[in-house]
Order: sequence, then structure tokens, then C-alpha cells
Amino acid sequence: MDQIIARRSGVGPNDLIAGWQSVLSRLLDQMQPFLQPANIITFQRINLHEQGVFQQIVERVTLSEKTWGVYLPPSVRNQLMYTNQGTSIPADEAIPKDDGVLIFSRLASYDTIINGLLAHPPYAPAVDVYDQGALLAGYVYDGIGECLADLTAVVQTHLS
Repeated sequence: MDQIIARRSGVGPNDLIAGWQSVLSRLLDQMQPFLQPANIITFQRINLHEQGVFQQIVERVTLSEKTWGVYLPPSVRNQLMYTNQGTSIPADEAIPKDDGVLIFSRLASYDTIINGLLAHPPYAPAVDVYDQGALLAGYVYDGIGECLADLTAVVQTHLS
């Protein structure tokens, strides 16, 4: 695993990883008034498919009282990236390549952030763990179900 991380981002903190962790930290800051210990939250207006994905997440991922999480579905991500920026969603983004993103952290501490992508084939679902601007760990799965089945253990390992 150390070799994989070294190939992806090098050893120790780097600007690219630190920048991405900062983006995730800002998103968690914006969501903080709604975050609740031991709970995963999402947005009020999500489509029916995303509601089903969120239900699966909540049923399969257990958080401790020391952690919280956010489910960012594709429709919300596209709105943040395109619609709110005054542009339309590109045609190649209209059909999501994933079922959304998950973000986990300790309560009000973003030194370590877990970021999961629920990707569809030909891409692979993956979970990355960022710690103080460095890629601490990366997990890749054969399917979304396998990813969700492992997330509780990943969160407990890195955020307990």
C-alpha cells in the first residue's frame, strides 16, 4: 500500500492533496450547522435514485459518536459545479458516472478526512484518507456494495 500511495501523491504532504483536503474542509464547514454526531446527512432536494442510494448508505455505514458524514449526490455536485457558476451541465456529465461522494471527519476537526466515490463501471468505487495534506490511505473496490460494506471499518480505523 505504501508503494501505491507514493506513486499517486508522493510521501508526506503535497500541495495537490492539501488543496483537495481544503476544499473538503470548506464543504464540511458549510455543512457544520446541519451535521450531527454519528449521522450521515444529505441535501433536502435529491432525486429518487439518490434517495435510494442514501438509504443504502445509512443502512450499511455505522458511525461512532466521534464522527459525522455527508452524502453529496451527483445532482447536488453538478449544481455546485455548473449551475451555480452560471453554466449548463455538460452533456457528458448529464448521466452520472457515479452515485455520489461521501465525506467523513471527526467532530469539528478536519485534520483527517475520508472521501469516498461511489463510481460506476468502468471506474471503480474508491475511498481515500487525507491527513494534514497527505494521502494516508487509499482503498479501491470491485463494486459500490463492497465499498459500502467496508466503510464502517475504514471510518473506525482512521477516525476513532
